[in-house]
Amino acid sequence: MATLRALVCDDYSMVRETIRPLLVEAGFEMVREATLATEAISLAEMTQPDVIVLDLSLPGMSGLQAIPILRLVSPRSVVVVFSAYDIWREACVDAGAAAYVDKGDLEALDVMLRQVAAKSPIAAPRPER
Repeated sequence: MATLRALVCDDYSMVRETIRPLLVEAGFEMVREATLATEAISLAEMTQPDVIVLDLSLPGMSGLQAIPILRLVSPRSVVVVFSAYDIWREACVDAGAAAYVDKGDLEALDVMLRQVAAKSPIAAPRPER
């Protein structure tokens, strides 16, 4: 079985430290971290992670701007936006994110990460228009 790889991009170390154990418990063996979207893009291109957990509010390039680039450099990666800006939910999905999870809902993030680890379809319905 191939090693499951993850990339977490958030500029707050406390958030990255909170997500890391969820990834490990879900079965991800290689977890890389980035604090900037540009750093995440480089790491994604090099490591081709199975999942990318991405914040929207980042210094410089926003997570929303990074989504299509991440999808381009690592097309098999599942991009999960983990942010507190729910107003951008639909824009994130339109940009190529598989799902949006509110930062206040660690349980939903845990479920999402386990789905990715199990190679299951993401059970996050697209918002209705």
